[in-house]
Amino acid sequence: MAKIMIVSDGAYGERAGNILKEHAKINEFTGFFRIPKPSNFFVDEIELPKEIVEKFKEADILITYTTHPDNTYEVCRRCREENPNIAIIVAAWRGNGQKKELQKFDAICPHIMCEIDEDNLNIEKYPKLKEFLKEFGKPKVKVYVEGGKVRDVEVLRTSICGSTIFMAENMVGMDVDDIGRKGSMLIQRYPCVAGKIHLFSDEECKKIKALTLHKEAIENGLMEIKYLRKK
Repeated sequence: MAKIMIVSDGAYGERAGNILKEHAKINEFTGFFRIPKPSNFFVDEIELPKEIVEKFKEADILITYTTHPDNTYEVCRRCREENPNIAIIVAAWRGNGQKKELQKFDAICPHIMCEIDEDNLNIEKYPKLKEFLKEFGKPKVKVYVEGGKVRDVEVLRTSICGSTIFMAENMVGMDVDDIGRKGSMLIQRYPCVAGKIHLFSDEECKKIKALTLHKEAIENGLMEIKYLRKK
């Protein structure tokens, strides 16, 4: 079991916190924490609340949704100082300059949260990430098809924003023809909150990447069945 905490300085991260709270079965969500967002772009000093610093010491995984660069830097710096064994995932970052700066604290900086899996997370150094990936990360589903229609969808691993769960619930009854494209388009109605392309750091639009990952999950998970799974 991995203990997971989230730190934010704005609107981002609450949905991920709710998904962790409602759907984590083998992991434990230890809390969503919000810190003030400085009014100025550059600040002299960031002072983190004692409650958050204490949580750093007992958590296995920290996910940051802080958008102010000084907040993100200080959260990662202090977290690594307090807990050498914690895995830090930075969900919101801008530009390769900031990414390189955060990697000094061994922070993981995915371009999009629904792309993280065993291939791009250091589960050898941070074994608790293996527990995390059993439930959250790159979408993985089983799509049960009967008579040319989707009869049931089992979510094996959901994107942390919950798009995969929403997609699965709304795929039932759909015609199987071109199901990868049609099913994955559902995440745009969730709506998917992946950002648009960032100049000089992104090679493709993050929303398109999220859709592509869900399309691949559907196509890889198609199964012909003769009976429905028991609920």
